[in-house]
Amino acid sequence: MAQQAKLIVNSVGAISALIVVGWIGYSAFQNEEIAVCDGRYPTSTRFSLASSSGESATLSELQARIGSTEWGILQNGRVLESEAGTGTHVLGVTLGKGTSSGYQPDRTRGGIGFSWTPSDMADAHPKAACLSYRVFLPSNFQFSRGGTLPGLMIGADFSPRGEPIVGDGAAVRAGWSADGRIVVNVQYATRDGWKNPSAISAKTVWPSGRWFNVEQEVILNEAGKKNGIIRLWLDGELAGENTTVALRGDDALAMAGVIADVHYGSVFNNATAPEDTEIRVSPFIIRWQ
Repeated sequence: MAQQAKLIVNSVGAISALIVVGWIGYSAFQNEEIAVCDGRYPTSTRFSLASSSGESATLSELQARIGSTEWGILQNGRVLESEAGTGTHVLGVTLGKGTSSGYQPDRTRGGIGFSWTPSDMADAHPKAACLSYRVFLPSNFQFSRGGTLPGLMIGADFSPRGEPIVGDGAAVRAGWSADGRIVVNVQYATRDGWKNPSAISAKTVWPSGRWFNVEQEVILNEAGKKNGIIRLWLDGELAGENTTVALRGDDALAMAGVIADVHYGSVFNNATAPEDTEIRVSPFIIRWQ
């Protein structure tokens, strides 16, 4: 099996150039309105922020559920009771002044990051997934030089902070640009190392001072074709889509779960928080088919 897996990984190396071309920053809209993805997927599960008794989960409980993929939960997280605009417990994430992402070894790590891969989703081996959550940015939030919000993950073995292994999968993260616009970046491995180009660069600016809805959809391409799709909705309105992406080189690769990064900066962007601030996020709901 190990030899077979190695052959699969090697076989997708040849299409890495196609992936790069497919992911050059692109934003397009169809004349026909596309329905928000959360109503089009039959199966779902939710990442709860509550304990078995219904009270707020402790940070240690969350850490235990997530496992070894996380950073920052104990240092920068807090679970808050239900508040207006959510109807459920929410996760407060501290981004301390001067901190950046967990991908910048020369910067102080801030915010949080973890992977959530539901077992029932893995059993389904889905080709497409839809992620829904709510976000609150404070009214005085400074976008600085950009930052990262949660997104979808492809490939159960994908390790965003490990060695780049071609064919293991990808991460499709939402985020903000220096001027606050919605962006979606895709992290994947090539033989030359990690890449993290823009798949969507929208004109819409993230709201602040209120809760807003985020829905992200990823539909995997057929191997060897650039017919994968990435979409993002803000409060039910399509903010951007890219319908010509190559997200996998082998049809055996499936959607795996959520890549839950909340911080300034990104894989290659070393932006830091200009001041102490907090982003609040509702529980994730992931749907698949």
